[in-house]
Amino acid sequence: MKTALYAPPIGRDVNAWREQLRRLDDSGLTAVSVSDHFLVGRQDPIAALAAIATSTRRLRVMALVLCNDYRHPVITHHAAATIDVLSGGRLDLGLGAGYLAAEYAAAGLPYDAPGQRVDRLAESVEVIKALFTGQPVHHEGEAYAVTGLTGSPAPVQTPHPPLLIGGGGKRMLTIAGEHAQIAGIHSNLRHGSAYNAAVIEDMLPDRMSRKIAWVREAAERAGRDPDQLDYLSITWTCRVVDSPRQTDAALAEVCRAYGVDPAVGRRSTGLLVGTAEQCVEQLQHRREELGLNYVDFGAADAAEVAPLVAALAALG
Repeated sequence: MKTALYAPPIGRDVNAWREQLRRLDDSGLTAVSVSDHFLVGRQDPIAALAAIATSTRRLRVMALVLCNDYRHPVITHHAAATIDVLSGGRLDLGLGAGYLAAEYAAAGLPYDAPGQRVDRLAESVEVIKALFTGQPVHHEGEAYAVTGLTGSPAPVQTPHPPLLIGGGGKRMLTIAGEHAQIAGIHSNLRHGSAYNAAVIEDMLPDRMSRKIAWVREAAERAGRDPDQLDYLSITWTCRVVDSPRQTDAALAEVCRAYGVDPAVGRRSTGLLVGTAEQCVEQLQHRREELGLNYVDFGAADAAEVAPLVAALAALG
């Protein structure tokens, strides 16, 4: 079971921040991730990932995920290739179509229909992959035009850093099956918001099973082995308690914040609540029943999830 956690926020004391990263580097954690939000985000992903790359030696550095509408694919490729070199080949390049309507509005960016945003992402993925070949790229598409550009620097990982693509709808998960090494399986965010009952309900086991099937079917059609992909699930909220007696109350509190029934929250893969032992059992069950072999603990406290990380690392 692979594990990821959001990078700690950068404060004024950068040395303290680097020390936090070193502790994560010494843990059993697989990756530290950075999201791409300027309204609710903690830090710029490109700058943060570059700093993390030079402050750690083992951890994967994961973009979770870069919003395609915020930067041209040529710029995304150039930054990603550079970070892959800086990290010695530890970058996981997450790419997304963008979803947070309030963020687009705050920046005055056009918020196109979901299909248009996904179309742009699909084209962007093709451009980025082509730039990683080291050959001159000639691309004339609906959204992007590239004329004779050769991508640089050459990445450490070949043919390119692992791509992480995901979502909750069939189109995004089809793209993941066609191109990604890591498929992110989570809620459909087409309505432009998160942290509500819908995101928890959309991660119930039957829905997650259907989403994973979309990825696997697309991979097979593309001539890829779906068993070679990692299947990552986002944990919107992770709450680790000390005693089993505290689990029900903690779950009820978390579910109230989302406006969802605890009976739903208990089954949803979007939440992880319980003792360390209970949480490990839930994650093992999700891996066995659904094939989710990679969990992102989101913005959970590093000390709180440390027992989970250690237990999962020991399981192999």
